[in-house]
Amino acid sequence: MSDKRFHIIFQGRIDQGASPEAVRENLGRLFRMDAARVEALFSGQRVVIKRDADQATMMKFRAAMKQAGALCEVEEVGVPEPPVPAQAAVASGAAAPPRGGDLVTVGTLRTGGTGFSGPFDVAEAGSVLSSGTAAPPAAAPDISHLSMAPAGTDLEELPRAAAVPVPDLSHLSVAPAGADLSGND
Repeated sequence: MSDKRFHIIFQGRIDQGASPEAVRENLGRLFRMDAARVEALFSGQRVVIKRDADQATMMKFRAAMKQAGALCEVEEVGVPEPPVPAQAAVASGAAAPPRGGDLVTVGTLRTGGTGFSGPFDVAEAGSVLSSGTAAPPAAAPDISHLSMAPAGTDLEELPRAAAVPVPDLSHLSVAPAGADLSGND
């Protein structure tokens, strides 16, 4: 992994085709936040979800938010932003979102392993997560026909393969170059 650090930023954008209510609910469960705090995420303002994260953490957050239906932005720490031309800001008619300054960190996402794979869901508090049935143990292989020599014993030498007999080729001859081999003289 690299030593780069990242800010994970959310501005209320959701994945195409995702239900806004479902995304709000998923983010609430993901970050264990109440409805009021989740609504604050959808204000359209830049909200830093995680500040100064390493690359692995950034990838986990991005994947988790994508699974929840939310689109986040990743900003590398210490990389200056390209300047926005003044006429582009005026032409758009919208004020640029605040950068830097007083950023709010929403929460922490703790995951084990190397990341997420496939869809996920968060169980309700107090739910029983195990069905209580364990897989039967694997059958032990039969090794009764095997034996082991005592420590320090020299193992048998394998017999050398018999020499392959060389066939007698003295009765064969080679025709001169360009000769007709069809037998029609």
